[in-house]
Amino acid sequence: MTTTAITDILSSPAKTKASAPPRTLSDFPRNVLGEIAYHLVVDDQGVGQHPSSLLPLLLTCRTIHDAISFDDHPALYNRLFRATFDHAALTRRYLWMKAHMANTAARGQKTFDLFADPRAWATDYKTRWEQSWRMRQVVKHAKIEVPGICDKEQLTADLWNVWFLLTENDGKNINFLAEQCHFQAWIVVYYKEDMLKDSLVPGYPQESGHKALGIWCALLSGTDLSAEQTPAEVDEKIFIMRPYVFACAKYDVTYAPWHHRRLPLCDPTCKEHEPDVTMRSKAMPYKRFGYTWRRAPPHFVLGAYLVFLRLLERHSGRMGFKPGSSTFTRAPADAGRPGLYSTTRIMPSIYHDREWQRNSVCQDPHTSPGLTALAFRGELEGYWRGKFLFYDFDMYRQILAGHIRGVYTGTFAEQAIEMDIKETVVRVRKEDLGGKGSMLCAGFDDEDDGEAEIKRVREGYGNEVIRDLEQAADEEGWTKEILLSGKARTSWGWATVRGRVRSWDGLVTLAIAYSRHVMGRWLWRGYLHTGGNFIGRWRDTFTSEHLRGYEGAFGMVRAGDIFYPAHFPTRLEDSLGVDVSGAPATGPLGPLAATAAQGAPAMPSSALLSRSPAGPGGGTSSSARLDVDVDVGAGPGVGVGTATSIPVPVPVATADVIPSEGPGEGATALAPAPPREREVESESEGDEQRRAKRARVDTAGNEE
Repeated sequence: MTTTAITDILSSPAKTKASAPPRTLSDFPRNVLGEIAYHLVVDDQGVGQHPSSLLPLLLTCRTIHDAISFDDHPALYNRLFRATFDHAALTRRYLWMKAHMANTAARGQKTFDLFADPRAWATDYKTRWEQSWRMRQVVKHAKIEVPGICDKEQLTADLWNVWFLLTENDGKNINFLAEQCHFQAWIVVYYKEDMLKDSLVPGYPQESGHKALGIWCALLSGTDLSAEQTPAEVDEKIFIMRPYVFACAKYDVTYAPWHHRRLPLCDPTCKEHEPDVTMRSKAMPYKRFGYTWRRAPPHFVLGAYLVFLRLLERHSGRMGFKPGSSTFTRAPADAGRPGLYSTTRIMPSIYHDREWQRNSVCQDPHTSPGLTALAFRGELEGYWRGKFLFYDFDMYRQILAGHIRGVYTGTFAEQAIEMDIKETVVRVRKEDLGGKGSMLCAGFDDEDDGEAEIKRVREGYGNEVIRDLEQAADEEGWTKEILLSGKARTSWGWATVRGRVRSWDGLVTLAIAYSRHVMGRWLWRGYLHTGGNFIGRWRDTFTSEHLRGYEGAFGMVRAGDIFYPAHFPTRLEDSLGVDVSGAPATGPLGPLAATAAQGAPAMPSSALLSRSPAGPGGGTSSSARLDVDVDVGAGPGVGVGTATSIPVPVPVATADVIPSEGPGEGATALAPAPPREREVESESEGDEQRRAKRARVDTAGNEE
């Protein structure tokens, strides 16, 4: 409704003769002035623009100012929030939380009513516009700490707000970030001022909540491609990521230790429990809607794995692979086409719902209620392709003993894997969740007959198989569990797969057994993250579950999911298998190819908006999606190298590892690692950064 239309209505003959039309603008009723103010900010398409257009009206006179000011008319700014930002996800998640936490609320906990007070939404509206100015100032000054404007504490608050904008995005939020916040330039300043500088401090870099938010904001927006315009920048990013990817003993990747079968450990009313550093709460405070909340951010290290795998795809020539890596066999027509981690997409909000739920209800393994038993039903069945990384074994033993230098100088191999998984839902007693077998066998029996074991899993493994989920209500003391079974193929041959999903947080545990290969058995543990990325760690099964074993990163993508390349096979039967091809073929060594950079900006624009065919569960979704398929070079697997032997790591004996309390305690004598060459320094690297990087590696050597 325009201002002219409002005036026409108020002065029409239909009004009673006793009411005279307003003589001045200030004579209009408060609700009409609010309507005028609303249409000054909102365009003809109903999308809110910058609120600076309100200033002339606010400065007209005191009466009008008081009628439409933030303090006196919160309903106006509530409406402006809804016109300017996406809010469908807020409503959807609030209703989920209200239903999911009903039992907890009934015990006397206060439940926030998101829709009761328009002032809550108005507060968020004001906060976001203040933050947009602050982010532009950070870009202007090229530093994250600007006196009187931004500091480290404010940075964490801003990162939370950016994360919410991205995970609630259905088209409006991403435009706000790109146009009003200069987000792409801002995230580069954050990366250089925080992560890069922290990586140059002696010792292991610290993981933190704001780092977790930063790395996932970069991944969710596609800006993890930034800061790679020169070989030096690429080397810096590799240098930053190596400790998080290869020093597995130093960083957690789970919401609760993987060997706990049933969670939470305590009753929700519990206030005291035994101190245990491995069971600490992951929650962080943040402010929103005028209140302070707590939430567990997504895991930083899992985000680092995904960044590294994508970096590997673009710049494999600078990675320092050891011989024996393997890749997927490609048809000649697919040579040079994008690899598994070459796709960048900005997803609609519905794809983020499950991660939001997990971060809400899996904060503390002692008391958090956790997810529902079948939260990930249907998300694991299908054909998967992925990669896993093997670090130099001798150097890994040195890292376990506390020698940091090996993190930066050791070599690693990349292995390709494909897997076909089937889900089976069973009814189990709550005390039997997680199975009765060893956790090194994913809770199953330690049996050698792989095919017979797969059959047992699909028949319920002694439990009732649930086929009609809608009719299968849980009785007191009973619940449901998702069992997994299938087969996998790597360059080492075929393997059987048995696994299960820990319902509390969705932790997926897979026991992978090679029947005809010296590689034996391995245990994979990880999470399904936004967009269907299955990210986690593998480990050996010779080491006790309570000790640190031989571990490494893996990542997988399911056929048909949003990040799976369209030209890849969608069934195991259609795959050409896996090649052993020595070191991966060299990818681009410097900036992205010009065609890739032109076709795939790091921050996709609104012109790329398209319709999403399906939501995360396979159902229809009408949410908007920004899609960009990024061809970032040939990467591993293009071209055939000289066949070489497969790297066979020596099984880790219990005596060779140390308890999980930390390196250096209880370690037995380890074989000295062979001398390694100093990390290659790029000629284009700045003198200051080159000296800092050299000092860090030298310091690591002195610590030994």
